[in-house]
This record gives sequence, C-alpha cells and structure tokens, in this order.
Amino acid sequence: MSNKIIVFLTVFTIFLQACESKPKVIVADKNTGTVPTESPASLPITGMEKNTPGPASDVHQVLANEVLQTERYTYLNVTEADKAFWIATAKTDAKKGLTYLYRGGLMKTNFESIEFKRTFDTIYLVSNIISATAHPGGNISGDQTHNLSQPATTSSEMPEVKNAVKLSDLFTNKTKYDGQIITVSGECIKVNNGIMGRNWVHIQDGSKLKGKAIDLTVTTNMNIEIGSKLALKGKITLNKDFGAGYKYEIIMEEASGI
Repeated sequence: MSNKIIVFLTVFTIFLQACESKPKVIVADKNTGTVPTESPASLPITGMEKNTPGPASDVHQVLANEVLQTERYTYLNVTEADKAFWIATAKTDAKKGLTYLYRGGLMKTNFESIEFKRTFDTIYLVSNIISATAHPGGNISGDQTHNLSQPATTSSEMPEVKNAVKLSDLFTNKTKYDGQIITVSGECIKVNNGIMGRNWVHIQDGSKLKGKAIDLTVTTNMNIEIGSKLALKGKITLNKDFGAGYKYEIIMEEASGI
C-alpha cells in the first residue's frame, strides 16, 4: 500500500473520530408535549384554564413559605395539609407567612423559569390568589375548624319554630325583609369557620326556586356541625359586597340560636 493511501486513511479515521466526539443537539419531539419555558403564554392567568386539582380539593387554603417576584408573575412555595409545593400566579403583593386562598390550578412538570434560572419539578399555575383575611368564607369549601367558642343548640329533627320565615318567602320577597331581624330554620349543609372573625353557615329548609334548592348563607359566632337541624335569628342584608368579587345578593348576619 502506498504512503499516500496510508496517510489518507489515517486522516479520514481521525476526522470520523472528531465528528463522533462533538456534542449532539437533541431536538424535542413535537408530539411529546414538552413543557414550554416561562412566557406570557405559559402562565394561564385568565381563570379559564383546565382544572387540574392540586394536593387537596378545588379550593385551597395555603401558607406562604417563600415568595419570589418577577416582572409579571409571583411564585410562592406554599404548604397545604403538611404538603409543600409551588404555585405561580399573576404578579401580586404576596408576603411570606400569610395565608392565601385560590381555586383550581393547572399542574406543570419540569417547568423552567428563565428569570430564576431554575426548573420546578412540579408547579401549579393559578389565575389569582387572595388573602384568607379578605375572603368572605361562605363561598369556599373547607374543613370545620372550631375556633369560635359559643356552641349551637341543634337537633337531628327539623325544628318547628313559630313565626319562622320560609326561605322560599325570604328569597321571593327580599326587599320586604331587607334590614329586618328574622328567624329561619333548616339544615346546615356547609360550614366554613374562623374566616374574617366569624363562622359561615349554609342553611336549607327544603324550599326550591326555579327547581333549585334555596341556600341561605348565615354568619355567626356559633359552632354548627354539618347536618345539624336548627333555628337561627339574625339580620337580613341585601347586596352585601365583601370585595375581591365576592358579593351576596342576600345574607343573614350576626345570627344567634333560639
């Protein structure tokens, strides 16, 4: 074999080895659903995102352990039911150590934040959060945490109360009862305690309006168990606005048992 051929083969072999040693560029498969990096489109803040529940139910009450701010978004490391995780929302003045509430959430895995130069293994993108101290309580589902002391007098049977107003009458003639102190009776179907310094109770008495069960929200300092049948006396208020988009067309406030 001539020297020219030997030299050519040697150079060609070195060239192939050099090509194999270069870094390979891996292009993501368009069908793999690769998570996009942080951008306005990757943080759905319209409130219309597909709901992927977080560690608990649709409504979450979380404690902020850490808050990271970007130009347009806020990242929070939070704890709910002893489980810590990250959420991201539209930029808000969130503070470490405070309790916040939010609904739903879109779960993302391997979510890259360019501004922080980090990748979150799991993060929930939520439309907005509000402080628990500003939440009207009666609009959320939560555990019964009995932190207000006055007990309620309840029964397993629906009480017959003289002069009690049926919820069908109350909701049909709202203006008649506006500002009046009245008595209603019914069954407690939902409770949220200790929000804004009061307990929030939902009462039904079997009345229906347009085919749907009528539900009266009542604020009280009594501890009332779900399923209790009782009578309550309190002031009726119309168009009560607690802010943050939470407004009651009708509500009974400062109710007491009878």
